[in-house]
Amino acid sequence: MKHALVLLATVALTVSSARADIPVIDKTNYAVAKDTADKAAKILDTNKDILTTVEKTLQAVTGDRGSDVGALKDLAIGNGFSVSSVPSLDSLLQGGMPDFGSMDPEIAKAATAFINGLQLVKSLSGKDNSSLASDKSYEELVKTVLGVSALIAGSRQAVETRRAALENAGQGIGQAKDIKGSIDQNTQLQVQTGLTLNEMIGVMNSAVQSLQAENQRRLTDISNTKKALTYR
Repeated sequence: MKHALVLLATVALTVSSARADIPVIDKTNYAVAKDTADKAAKILDTNKDILTTVEKTLQAVTGDRGSDVGALKDLAIGNGFSVSSVPSLDSLLQGGMPDFGSMDPEIAKAATAFINGLQLVKSLSGKDNSSLASDKSYEELVKTVLGVSALIAGSRQAVETRRAALENAGQGIGQAKDIKGSIDQNTQLQVQTGLTLNEMIGVMNSAVQSLQAENQRRLTDISNTKKALTYR
């Protein structure tokens, strides 16, 4: 009898131990853990979206946008006449002949044709390489007329070229791919505006030179008149 009881007790303990090793699922804890995992996954997805947005924003405000602004680089003077191409008035006449250096041949041709059409004498005294004040003043006037003629012809050409370039550039407004492209386009337009204003300053400077030559001529005439009327 004792042996039988001991055997039953042993079997009972064995069964209890075996049952203790079987994993037990706690539904409440599982639900909490699953909810936490789902929220963590959503947070990770949100972080990925934020990172993607940051990367796109960085791309939109950094980097080279040469393809967006390339068409705007030649609006002011890139494809046409520039005031800076007109040689100094002092060098426009070489040996009594017009010399425009490397300026556009068509513009030089137009200015030369204009001055030749006036059929001017080479000097008031009729002497070559004269050192007389009146001849020097006359020569300065001829240079000024020649330079201003070239400036007028070139500026007329530049206005037409610039108008076509600006109209063409206007068609590209709003087509930049991102904000950096738009900013760079606007910056380039500001640069081109500055260059255009500089061209205007050059034209005004030539106008002032023209007035200076006229004033010089008048001054010379006054001086010569005074000399002629001085009793000796």
